[in-house]
Amino acid sequence: MGQIQLYQWALEEQEPERQLFLAISQAVYISQFQRPIFQIAIQRNKINLLIYSPDQELIIKWITH
Repeated sequence: MGQIQLYQWALEEQEPERQLFLAISQAVYISQFQRPIFQIAIQRNKINLLIYSPDQELIIKWITH
């Protein structure tokens, strides 16, 4: 998650009106990002998520903070 923070900070400086999203598969979201430590990190760092299904090539959910 450290790299996305660098991108977020750079984007805030260059184009503050744009939002950055971390795209993760639905399987990764369910297996990893439901854990409390990940939820805390996402909320504290205001990381927006895009959850997708690679098999269906479909966006499942947008989560903004």
